[in-house]
Amino acid sequence: MISEMHELAGAIQYPLDLAGIFAFAVHGALIATRKDFDFFGTLLLAESAGVGGGLFRDLVLRVEPVAFTDLGCATAPFLATLLVFFSSRAQSWKLGWHVADAGALGIFCVTGTVKALDHGLNSPASVAIGVTTAVGGGVACSVLAREIPSSLAWDRDLYVVPALLGSGLVILLHATSTLRVATAVAAGLLAFALRLSAVRLGWRTPRSALWRGAGAAPKTGTLPDGRREKSTLPSADARTAQHRQISSELR
Repeated sequence: MISEMHELAGAIQYPLDLAGIFAFAVHGALIATRKDFDFFGTLLLAESAGVGGGLFRDLVLRVEPVAFTDLGCATAPFLATLLVFFSSRAQSWKLGWHVADAGALGIFCVTGTVKALDHGLNSPASVAIGVTTAVGGGVACSVLAREIPSSLAWDRDLYVVPALLGSGLVILLHATSTLRVATAVAAGLLAFALRLSAVRLGWRTPRSALWRGAGAAPKTGTLPDGRREKSTLPSADARTAQHRQISSELR
């Protein structure tokens, strides 16, 4: 059944994969330019964000990594780097990048899960592969940029949850023998819609109970002279203002 779906989707899956790699690569390139990386540093982050998740998937499945064998997978991050690095307006296209990133998330959580099932992995392992395919590149990019990955921080809009939704739906469709091209696309679209809704409405995962108290303050350190170190975390007012700005751009 999965092999049949691959045959039916063969004509459209490759262009969608390239579009997803390009969208993730743009995200990595934007992080690099904000940190004032040079061209090669920007290209490295773009490559990490674009193909990192797929590379991890293929290594776990013990198949030849597509990132190293397909010219398109290498070209897409390079084009994304050129677009962002040499354009002074790329940072202002926030709405377009949010939509593209959400679309890539929906594509890769589904294709990663399907590929894992096709290679004989069980359902939990397939979900893990699908989610990692969708978010792994962003995590690798953030680590290289010395940032906390947005998919791991409580004060960022939902990212892992939409990927879990898409992967979980693929598993459910497979278990009920209804996994087809149309149903797989529907699962990806639901993940896409949840991610965009989270960005627009500011949906987030809960933080630890240790931080839920009204008087909880960001952790600070002590400087050598005894003074308290100022927290580098954004204040609640700053986060609220940022959320309102993103919401207005998506309207």
